Amino acid sequence: MQLAERSKDHLVGGREVRQVERYFLARVSPGDVSPERATQPDNIREYRWWTQDELRSTAETVYPEGLADLIAAVAEGRTPNRPIVLAG
Repeated sequence: MQLAERSKDHLVGGREVRQVERYFLARVSPGDVSPERATQPDNIREYRWWTQDELRSTAETVYPEGLADLIAAVAEGRTPNRPIVLAG
């Protein structure tokens, strides 16, 4: 189920491109996630699991904006009827 979407315009190789990200609800275990199996690893340097409290309190930049609120809503059983648009 697609929960949200975000699009962002930026330069890649000197050319303007629009990146569209779609966020889906999926239940997985930590062993199901492996950057080595990514179809487009895009220089993944690390990955980790975050708690809701960690997402809300981190000093690190986390994209997309509004991700913590979306996760909290889903955890409370409030899933959107159609994908919501998240800020850049």
